[in-house]
Amino acid sequence: MKEADAVRTFLSVVSPGFCIDGELPAVHLEGIEVRGDGHAVAMVQADGRTLPLRFTFDEGRIARVEVL
Repeated sequence: MKEADAVRTFLSVVSPGFCIDGELPAVHLEGIEVRGDGHAVAMVQADGRTLPLRFTFDEGRIARVEVL
């Protein structure tokens, strides 16, 4: 799944600067669900919290990232 690989690559690039309430917590990817509607949802654990991130794809590339 190239969408899952794109999500992993994106998170490896941004996680060193990922901020929660001004802090830089350790970020761990819990899992990725690739949906058939052009979206993928990644569950990311940071600072004891699990955050769902929705990735919107356009032509196979990440077009938008939202914290749900």
